[in-house]
Order: sequence, then structure tokens, then C-alpha cells
Amino acid sequence: MLNGKDKEPCVLCGQPVEISGFSLTTSDGTQKFCCAGCLSIYQLLYQDDTKSTITPITTKK
Repeated sequence: MLNGKDKEPCVLCGQPVEISGFSLTTSDGTQKFCCAGCLSIYQLLYQDDTKSTITPITTKK
């Protein structure tokens, strides 16, 4: 069983990344986060360095 020391740390706060799916592609590669909050804050702080990985939903008119 892995403990927190064996898991990759969150890029923003350093906590272990327990859940996959909170990641962002930047010019430095894929960055992993422990939660949606850290991912959002990172995007706000480094918005010029990030590439959106969210696909907008389009609606038909």
C-alpha cells in the first residue's frame, strides 16, 4: 500500500495527489494537482503559461 510520501506532490501546495484527473498541460509539461481548488488557483496565477484542457459544450440554436 502506498502512503502519502510515495505519491506525486501537488504542484501548488505539495500535498500528495490522491485523485487523478486534476491535471493541466503547460509549456513545462503536464502538471498534477491534489484538488480542483489548487488547479484553479494555478490557472489564475499562471494563465499565460497554461493550455486549456477543458472542452466547452456547444449548443445548437
